[in-house]
Amino acid sequence: MKKHEIDYITVRGFKSIAAIEKLELGPINIIIGANGSGKSNFLGVFSFLHAIREGRLNSYVREAGGAGNLLHFGTKVTKEIIIELSFEDQVNQYEIALRPDSEDNLYPDREITKFWDKAKYSKPYETFLQARNGGTEAGISNPKSQGIADWIRTRLGRWRLYHFHDTSSSSPLRKTAQLHDNQFLRYDGSNLPAFLYLLKEKHPDSYKLICKAIRLAIPFFEDFNLVFDPLNPEFIRLAWIHKGSDKYFGASALSDGSMRFIALTVLFLQPEEFRPSIIIVDEPELGLHPSAITILASLIKQVSFETQVIVSTQSALLLDHFEPEDILVANRENESTVFRRLDPKDLEEWMEDFSLGQLWEKNQFGGRPE
Repeated sequence: MKKHEIDYITVRGFKSIAAIEKLELGPINIIIGANGSGKSNFLGVFSFLHAIREGRLNSYVREAGGAGNLLHFGTKVTKEIIIELSFEDQVNQYEIALRPDSEDNLYPDREITKFWDKAKYSKPYETFLQARNGGTEAGISNPKSQGIADWIRTRLGRWRLYHFHDTSSSSPLRKTAQLHDNQFLRYDGSNLPAFLYLLKEKHPDSYKLICKAIRLAIPFFEDFNLVFDPLNPEFIRLAWIHKGSDKYFGASALSDGSMRFIALTVLFLQPEEFRPSIIIVDEPELGLHPSAITILASLIKQVSFETQVIVSTQSALLLDHFEPEDILVANRENESTVFRRLDPKDLEEWMEDFSLGQLWEKNQFGGRPE
């Protein structure tokens, strides 16, 4: 198995998270918890880091409503946000501390990259990064970064948190896309037809595998018919062919669950060269038939051999397909989010008679409303 991307993450002072210290992440990380436990806030840490890397710290803070809305219980309670990451068994590390200013923005107070040659040294070598744009943006956003900073910057740039929740008639998933918007699958699937067209033309094996997986959940689906706009060939829309027929239908003819499953299948079965270094998905099971959830679990397991996966879920059925060590339980304690990874030994006797999902529903290991 390929070594997973992140060994551990530390988060202090971010939204509902007062302090999570060196939370270990494995190849598969299925996050469960009650509404309001902080699952989405934890996933939001990765979006936050991606925005920092892109040089959008200021815009992220403004969109959140100011620094006070990002700091744990506001600026009067929390003075800084700290995020630390460890890669490749602590060989490469990154740390950033952000503080609020008088205008309710956040600025990088300190930012450090670390490299640790454990065979030669007892502690890592540290490099302090210089903030950019007058001290308002993080040094990791510098496109001319070198050495460990460039290595870390590359990885932060390949993380994406995917939301396929919107499958309405005006959803980005159902709209036309620019043909050449195909460098990667966007977080909301808005370029799905363009990305599928690229795979069909340049990566036919992956494209065929995607279609085969879709047929398992949508038996009447035969293939995609990726149609160019007759008035503007620079745009392409999603259509599909009904099995046993030469008729094709637009994306509007697909149910919400079918549309979402198609996007998830493309996400998990795309070629590795396009795939994010970490796939992060918030509640992918929404609207899926139980049989489709079973297939989704298989896709997650398959891709985890090459790519780290972080998924939040409310589905006991999805939980049934994984092992206790894959599960992170989020609870709210003393008004703060805490995480605990399940220990198989603690559940050994219980799992002789019950599935993991059933034990969760029985509140055997937390992650349920109190």
